[in-house]
Amino acid sequence: MRLRALISRFALTVAVSGLAAGGLALPAHAESEVGDFAYVGILSPETVTVINGQSKTVKFDLYNLSTVTAERVVLHFGSTAKPISADLGFTAPAGCDETSCVIGDLKPGQRRGVKFTVKPTALDPAKSIVLSTSVGGQASDETSIAVVGTDKAGADIEVDDIADLKLSAGGSAEVPVRIRNSGNKDVTALGLVVAAPAGLTPALNYSNCEQDPDLGGFVCVFNDTLAAGGVFSLPENTPLRIKVPAGVAGPYDYPVLVAAVGLTDKYVFDFAKRTAGASGRELKLESAASISAKEPDAVDDLNEDDNFSEFTVSVPKTAADSAAVGGVFKGEAGDDRTVKVGVHNLGPSGTIPPGLAWIQYAHVKLPTGVLLTTVDMRCIPGTSPTDIDETVTDLSEVTDLICIVLESVPDDGRYLFTLSAEIQDAEHKAGSVTVDGGVQDAKRGNNRAALTVETTGGTGGGLPITGAPAGMVAGGGVVLLAAGLIAFRLARRRRIVTVVE
Repeated sequence: MRLRALISRFALTVAVSGLAAGGLALPAHAESEVGDFAYVGILSPETVTVINGQSKTVKFDLYNLSTVTAERVVLHFGSTAKPISADLGFTAPAGCDETSCVIGDLKPGQRRGVKFTVKPTALDPAKSIVLSTSVGGQASDETSIAVVGTDKAGADIEVDDIADLKLSAGGSAEVPVRIRNSGNKDVTALGLVVAAPAGLTPALNYSNCEQDPDLGGFVCVFNDTLAAGGVFSLPENTPLRIKVPAGVAGPYDYPVLVAAVGLTDKYVFDFAKRTAGASGRELKLESAASISAKEPDAVDDLNEDDNFSEFTVSVPKTAADSAAVGGVFKGEAGDDRTVKVGVHNLGPSGTIPPGLAWIQYAHVKLPTGVLLTTVDMRCIPGTSPTDIDETVTDLSEVTDLICIVLESVPDDGRYLFTLSAEIQDAEHKAGSVTVDGGVQDAKRGNNRAALTVETTGGTGGGLPITGAPAGMVAGGGVVLLAAGLIAFRLARRRRIVTVVE
């Protein structure tokens, strides 16, 4: 299966990792904490290969990787030091000039797709296009794309852009899919990959489609030749549909990925054996254009970064009643006891998945007279996501924790955090567990529960507890977790196109 890694599409992971290390703040914001300013990153291919004499459309994305709205975003082409060479035949996106493009405002986590065209007249040596973003007139991100020419024949599969959808719980819609081969070599077999996050359901109940848990989506196999210059689409009688089941949380923009890849004969043969006897109709492709190509020596897909299209399904606001779950440390002085505290979603829908705009959390205030011995890895010393306690170096110092909910909690589901503490021979004043239910939670009366100590007799106490908290202690940890969600999406893209032949 010709599914290679989209390494350049994974570049944002490196950027996020740099943020996590605390060293990727821009000079203009060097004294700001991560997330206090708007940062718009560029996610683009590192290299674009153009068949000599042809033009090539280059697609890339802009992401607001901050927790605040990025205002007055501008995308810049080239720079004073590195202007775009005339030999590249650069054509700016529609509505933009040759040096810049006004993007406008981007909300936290929002993606904006951009594309331009090149038609080089000379590519010896290869030349680069510098891209950069600014927010409110301040520099944000910068990268470059190398443009390389080739005389070799090769397929170049592309998936056309897919518009975002708006669907309420229980709704569904057809997704228009167009796959083209802009190269000069035929693709003899084609694979269609559709991946959606937990909560959305691609409707692909066809005999030539199977669910692949490793890819986190569906794979459909077409033993049809996509000729050079050809275009395939899904006909009306066998469409791709996306369904939003009842109970899915909103407001939230759920990402969906549609990718197309060339397949080896071996993969097609193995797939046919696995799906032999499968019931249901066969998902078909219909040709919209065809220009036959000769059969030169086989080469890989020239540009794998545009083998997919990502779109979002926007689900409007739903209700979810988040109730706090408390607990009791019960035992004698000196005993080490464990509690599980957190969130109980009383429905009727799931809770919003984590994102840059909002992450659900529980604030755990410990009762007095206990010393923590074990802290859940999802918990951070502090009282709120904006008040992380970076001074804590010893478990005995911890009095408050912020515990992060890293996934959507379904209706009547619980998301709990495990804490262990040694009961001390001291006064025990009750603590609490307080959950943030966000915009979905209209019933605030159950957002707090008690966390107490119940002694059963005995005196004394154990040895002093030492050691750093087991959870995260780095400042801005909550923000970085949110930024990591974007990186996770990109990692999933990479995984989809990293299947062994």
